[in-house]
Amino acid sequence: MGHMSRNTLTHEMRKELDRLNDRIDKKIVKGQRFDAEAKRHKELLATLHRIEGESSPTREKIRKPLRYLKSPVRRSLSRGVFARLLTFQMA
Repeated sequence: MGHMSRNTLTHEMRKELDRLNDRIDKKIVKGQRFDAEAKRHKELLATLHRIEGESSPTREKIRKPLRYLKSPVRRSLSRGVFARLLTFQMA
Protein backbone atom coordinates (compact mmCIF):
# COMPACT_ATOMS: atom_id res chain seq x y z
CA MET A 1 0.00 0.00 0.00
CA GLY A 2 1.37 3.45 -0.95
CA HIS A 3 1.79 6.50 1.22
CA MET A 4 -1.13 8.87 1.69
CA SER A 5 -0.67 12.49 0.72
CA ARG A 6 -0.72 14.96 3.61
CA ASN A 7 -4.08 16.32 2.43
CA THR A 8 -5.63 12.85 2.29
CA LEU A 9 -4.21 11.97 5.70
CA THR A 10 -5.52 15.13 7.37
CA HIS A 11 -8.91 14.67 5.67
CA GLU A 12 -9.18 11.08 6.95
CA MET A 13 -8.10 12.16 10.44
CA ARG A 14 -10.76 14.88 10.51
CA LYS A 15 -13.42 12.34 9.44
CA GLU A 16 -12.28 10.02 12.25
CA LEU A 17 -12.40 12.91 14.73
CA ASP A 18 -15.95 13.69 13.59
CA ARG A 19 -16.96 10.04 14.11
CA LEU A 20 -15.34 10.07 17.56
CA ASN A 21 -17.15 13.30 18.47
CA ASP A 22 -20.46 11.73 17.48
CA ARG A 23 -19.72 8.62 19.54
CA ILE A 24 -18.69 10.75 22.55
CA ASP A 25 -21.83 12.92 22.23
CA LYS A 26 -24.06 9.84 22.18
CA LYS A 27 -22.34 8.45 25.27
CA ILE A 28 -22.69 11.80 27.07
CA VAL A 29 -26.42 11.85 26.33
CA LYS A 30 -26.76 8.26 27.60
CA GLY A 31 -24.67 9.05 30.71
CA GLN A 32 -21.98 6.52 29.74
CA ARG A 33 -18.23 6.81 30.22
CA PHE A 34 -16.18 7.78 27.18
CA ASP A 35 -12.59 7.57 28.48
CA ALA A 36 -11.26 5.45 25.60
CA GLU A 37 -12.83 7.71 22.96
CA ALA A 38 -11.53 10.84 24.69
CA LYS A 39 -8.00 9.41 24.80
CA ARG A 40 -8.14 8.47 21.09
CA HIS A 41 -9.55 11.92 20.25
CA LYS A 42 -6.73 13.65 22.14
CA GLU A 43 -4.07 11.55 20.37
CA LEU A 44 -5.59 12.12 16.93
CA LEU A 45 -5.95 15.85 17.53
CA ALA A 46 -2.31 16.15 18.67
CA THR A 47 -1.13 14.25 15.58
CA LEU A 48 -3.33 16.37 13.31
CA HIS A 49 -1.95 19.60 14.82
CA ARG A 50 1.60 18.32 14.38
CA ILE A 51 1.00 17.37 10.74
CA GLU A 52 -0.75 20.64 9.96
CA GLY A 53 2.02 22.53 11.76
CA GLU A 54 4.43 21.15 9.18
CA SER A 55 2.33 22.55 6.32
CA SER A 56 2.41 26.09 4.97
CA PRO A 57 1.59 28.83 7.53
CA THR A 58 -0.96 30.56 5.28
CA ARG A 59 -3.12 27.45 5.11
CA GLU A 60 -3.18 27.12 8.93
CA LYS A 61 -4.52 30.65 9.33
CA ILE A 62 -7.41 30.01 6.94
CA ARG A 63 -8.69 26.83 8.61
CA LYS A 64 -10.57 27.21 11.87
CA PRO A 65 -8.99 25.10 14.64
CA LEU A 66 -10.93 21.89 15.27
CA ARG A 67 -11.18 22.44 19.03
CA TYR A 68 -13.47 25.45 18.52
CA LEU A 69 -16.04 23.47 16.55
CA LYS A 70 -18.90 22.12 18.62
CA SER A 71 -21.29 19.35 17.84
CA PRO A 72 -25.03 20.12 17.86
CA VAL A 73 -25.39 18.21 21.14
CA ARG A 74 -22.65 20.22 22.84
CA ARG A 75 -24.05 23.50 21.48
CA SER A 76 -27.44 22.54 22.87
CA LEU A 77 -25.97 21.55 26.24
CA SER A 78 -24.04 24.81 26.50
CA ARG A 79 -27.21 26.88 25.93
CA GLY A 80 -28.74 25.62 29.15
CA VAL A 81 -31.85 23.75 30.17
CA PHE A 82 -34.31 26.59 29.56
CA ALA A 83 -33.16 27.14 25.96
CA ARG A 84 -33.29 23.39 25.27
CA LEU A 85 -36.83 23.16 26.63
CA LEU A 86 -37.92 25.93 24.30
CA THR A 87 -36.53 24.07 21.28
CA PHE A 88 -38.31 20.77 22.03
CA GLN A 89 -41.60 20.31 20.21
CA MET A 90 -44.40 19.00 22.34
CA ALA A 91 -46.62 16.29 20.85
